[in-house]
Amino acid sequence: MTVSSATALLIPSLDTEGRVTPGAPATPLNPPADRQFGWRMAHLGGIPVATYFHPPTVLHVHINGIAKGLPFNPVAWTLASAWRGAQLPYPLLGAALVTGLENSDGNFDPLSPHLAGRTQDAIAVATTWWRKNHLHLPLWPFILDSPAFTPAITATRNAFSADSHTTSASL
Repeated sequence: MTVSSATALLIPSLDTEGRVTPGAPATPLNPPADRQFGWRMAHLGGIPVATYFHPPTVLHVHINGIAKGLPFNPVAWTLASAWRGAQLPYPLLGAALVTGLENSDGNFDPLSPHLAGRTQDAIAVATTWWRKNHLHLPLWPFILDSPAFTPAITATRNAFSADSHTTSASL
């Protein structure tokens, strides 16, 4: 998948019906070069927390999604589990942002086009799996170590690892 000049990716959470959000699996975004905290708050609906499952990427989620009653985000959970190499023992809630690493100014660097493309490919695979296997959703936030989710994590990891992009940019 080609990601133009996007430097961040937004992964939507479940919709109000409890389904994986229809439409694009991830929205390419261009965050401001500085003072990104407010920008991240606006996209996540509150205070963001950065998680480091796979440097040089950072997955940002709402710091208090459970207390705020935010919807589950099985696609972000699957991506984080694939990057971590094991199923996360807790759910991720609300929208999620993927950026590059934090720099010395406290802002987050952009994803390279190559890394953004690979990440978007992985998100697309995870989204497709959850759309096809939506019956697992009632089980998902309560039995996170179920082997039922292994195919989603494996396919997502394989999609991210596949180097189908012809960009010469390195990670």
